[in-house]
Parts: sequence; structure tokens; C-alpha cells
Amino acid sequence: MKNFLFSITFIFVSAFSFGQTLTENDSLITIRGRVIDTTAAIGFYNVVVVNKTAGKGIFGDYTGTFEIIVRKGDLVGVSVLGYQTTYFSFSESEYKPVYNVTINLKVLTYTSEEVVVTPIKTLEELQEERSNIAKREVPTVTVENVFQSPITALYVAFSKREKTKRMVAEMEYQDQQDDIVREILRLYVHNDIIDLSEDDFEEFILFLNLSDEFLKTASDYELITYIQDKFVHFQQIKEGY
Repeated sequence: MKNFLFSITFIFVSAFSFGQTLTENDSLITIRGRVIDTTAAIGFYNVVVVNKTAGKGIFGDYTGTFEIIVRKGDLVGVSVLGYQTTYFSFSESEYKPVYNVTINLKVLTYTSEEVVVTPIKTLEELQEERSNIAKREVPTVTVENVFQSPITALYVAFSKREKTKRMVAEMEYQDQQDDIVREILRLYVHNDIIDLSEDDFEEFILFLNLSDEFLKTASDYELITYIQDKFVHFQQIKEGY
């Protein structure tokens, strides 16, 4: 009977301890951080913080500060353009609701043959380009045209040449949008927000089916959330799920 009670007690204590470990690693914590380049004065930090475990990310402040809520056992990466990505986790640390971290940035260095490099645009550059997307104006038929110059109105409405101009303008407008989305994807891939091969960019852009209005007016957070969700669906389709 004593051995039976001892076994029950041991199993209960073991299960309780195991449950405590799982609960602690699964607890939510807040990470408040700051990135610093100790070798140079920087006026703007383009910071992306990625929860690699959960596959989600946020943007930091231009001052280099950030705050993110994760589970204690999650692996977190902090990326700044031009610097090495830093990864860390608090899974082995004593539990605290808030952790403060300071990350000393290390400049990326490369040794390779001479290549042509296309610089990755910043969020600010891309946001300005998004808001300034505009279709090239081409002649269209209006009521005023009809009354002022009926012949010109008929020509604009039915001429193959004018129809071609309008079609080319539409294609140019679509190309503008695709070029900007392509740059956004390059930035997200560079910062480990999505893991997409450049060979799949064109297929994924078609899959995104972004409206011009959303592309022009969406906030950075709205855009990254939309693209992340679409990327999950895109992967599932590609893998046959």
C-alpha cells in the first residue's frame, strides 16, 4: 500500500513539475528593446522584429526602439538593414513579465566577386511610391467633348489607336503596382518576414490580387498582415494542402 501511495505521489509531482515547465515557457512576456550602432551616429533605424517561432513580425520605431509580446520560449530576431540579424530567446532565463534588451549592431561584411547590387528600398520610400501611384492620362469621351467637337469625340471613342493608348496606359499602371509590390516582397524576404523564393514572386503577386486603392492607402501594419496571411495560403496551395 505504501509503495502504491508513493508511486501515485511521484507521478503527481512529476506531472505537476512538467506542467509548470510548459506553463512557464508558454507564458506571455513583453520584450522592450533598443538597437544601437556604437561606431556611428544614426538618424534613422529601419528595424524589423520577427517572432521566428510564431512566424509574425512588427516594425520598430525610427529611433531604434521596439516592443513586442511573445511567449517566453519563442525565438526572436531583430533585423536592421545593413546589419547582421540578431536572434535571442528567454527560454532558459528566469521568468519575468518584462525583459529589457540592448542590441549592439554589427555591420554586414561581404567578400565576393564584383556584382551589381540593387539596393533594397526603405519602408518610407515604398510608402511614398505607393501613395503616388497614378495612371497616365489619356483622352476620354465626355459630354463636353461631344458638344464641342463631335468628330474628335467619335475618333477617341472608336479609333484603334486611341484604344491602344488606353490599353497601354492600363498596362503601365499595372506594371507600376507590380514593381512596388515586388520591392515590398524583397524587403519582407530580406527581413525574414516571409520565406519566398524570388522565382515565385510573379506567381505570388498574381495570387495577392492587391487592389490599387489598398496598395495606395494601407498602413505598413495592414499591408504586412495581409501579405503574411496570403503567404500562408499560397504555401498551402503550393504544397497541396
